[in-house]
Amino acid sequence: MLTYKKLFDNPGKLIRFTGLNVIQFKTLAERSKPLWDEKERKRLDRDGRVRSVGGGRKYHLQTIEDKILLILVFYRTYCLYEILGWVFNLDPSNICRMIEKLMPILEVAADPTLKFALKDILRKRKKVRSFEEFAKLYPDLVELVIDSTEQKRKRPTNKKKQKNFYSGKKHQHGFKTQIVIDKKGRIVNVSKSYPARVHDKTLLIKERTLDKTPEDIKKLLDKAYVKIQKLYPRHTIFIPVKRNRWRRTLTRSEKIKNTLLSKKRVKVEHGISRMKKYQILYQVYRSKEKEYNQHFKNIAALCNFRLAFKRMDSS
Repeated sequence: MLTYKKLFDNPGKLIRFTGLNVIQFKTLAERSKPLWDEKERKRLDRDGRVRSVGGGRKYHLQTIEDKILLILVFYRTYCLYEILGWVFNLDPSNICRMIEKLMPILEVAADPTLKFALKDILRKRKKVRSFEEFAKLYPDLVELVIDSTEQKRKRPTNKKKQKNFYSGKKHQHGFKTQIVIDKKGRIVNVSKSYPARVHDKTLLIKERTLDKTPEDIKKLLDKAYVKIQKLYPRHTIFIPVKRNRWRRTLTRSEKIKNTLLSKKRVKVEHGISRMKKYQILYQVYRSKEKEYNQHFKNIAALCNFRLAFKRMDSS
């Protein structure tokens, strides 16, 4: 049976199994314990429960460390519940129920600010009179990079769903999710997950992402968001110059501008790459459709959690 104690003796394997080192894993477990205890207290004290508190079978994974290890290994490998059952000496149905209980806890434990980060930026900007003062106080929030990512899913059996989830760009069925990243690479917002047929610009308008951000903060977008400036003329938006059938070539200055913009926008590509190190966001998604967005937010919170430790080490 795989336990956290066995992996603590081999830190290299712990990183490969979970993506976290020993200190990061212990910190995440310490943050998760009060959240788990509160969730269990509500479950045991709920109305209509016949048994008294303390009755019933105990969890096979008794420590919070083993519980966190289970969901991290699931995210990192995205293997079948049957395989995880062999590894953790549990029935596949117990694995499934445990992961469902841990899902809402992990995001709050890893990065409790992710859910409100975009609103927090707007609140901070309103407190400061000039943009120059805001740039001095919060240099990381001067630029925001916005992009969407797709992930392949199993083809739906419903014909209407097949049409909605089919991506004409990727030629596959999938989900599309938008993320916003600050100047240092931290994910500050994760949108709802939409069918892959929805265009990036449509997703941006539906989520009202630009309405939730200050107008004078720079927003770096790619060519999928062409002409979005017409809908938001007051916002500071930067989009690469695109060739078309009337303009076959770009001038040297336009090429240089596109290169400089790409060097700044590459942060969002790095962020997506870090997230897709977790196989649940890289392989064909085969779990419940309604749980996909929560899985995505959990991975985003874990990436922010790891990034925070890297900043501490560098400073």
